[in-house]
Parts: sequence; structure tokens; C-alpha cells
Amino acid sequence: MKISPAMATQADVLAALDRSVPFSAHWSLQNWQAELALSAARIWCALEDEKLVGFVALRGVAGQWELLNIAVSESCQRQGIATALLHHVLTCLNHEPITLEVSASNQAAQALYKKTGFVVLGVRKEFYKDGADALIMGNTR
Repeated sequence: MKISPAMATQADVLAALDRSVPFSAHWSLQNWQAELALSAARIWCALEDEKLVGFVALRGVAGQWELLNIAVSESCQRQGIATALLHHVLTCLNHEPITLEVSASNQAAQALYKKTGFVVLGVRKEFYKDGADALIMGNTR
């Protein structure tokens, strides 16, 4: 597996993968195009045989980062790709502070984040459309 920065030409495949995974953010093609154009955005792709199998998207300012979206193709899940993406992010960002929101009902994602050094910092009540709370998590330095 290879991890590399996303390119603007990948917006369509990023949007397609994003839509295919239940717990991802489901950004539109236009959202992806806009995000890829932002200087404050960092988006990395996981590739297997040059095929996109995962991604992680963050946005940062003044050394503070927010993880906005992460997904791995359903056929490639449970193979360590999301863990590799998060370790890559932490290394590339020199372990600068990162926060994220995750559904309180998404146990698999919570386990992934905890495994990579994130802890629960707070709760946003009824944050999601389905009424689920969001856990605010952050990495420890």
C-alpha cells in the first residue's frame, strides 16, 4: 500500500469512495473539489495497485488540525489501512494537535482513534441527523 497526497484530479474517485462508505462524511464532488483547492487542507490517499482504497482529510490553522473525513473501501476494511493513514497523518503533522468528531454509536471508529492515541475530550449532544451524540476526540502529545 502507498500513501500519497491527494491531487485535484482525484476528486471524482474520492467522492465515489466517500459515498460508498456508511460512516464517512458523504461530501459531494463539488465539496471535494473545493477542499482539494484549500491551502489549509491536507488530504492523503491510500492506494493499492494504483487504486484508491482509502483517504483521510484534515484542515488546519496555526498548528491546530481537525480531522474532517476518513474512509476505507468496504472491501479493504479491517486490513490496517485506516490505522496506516492515521499514523501517516500524525507523522506528517509532527504530532500537532488534531481533533475530530465521531458518532457515539460508531464503536469501530472509536476503537481506531483510541488505538492511534486519541482520547475523548467532550460530547456534542444530538449532533448527527439520526440524533446520535458526537464524541469530540483529540490526540495526546
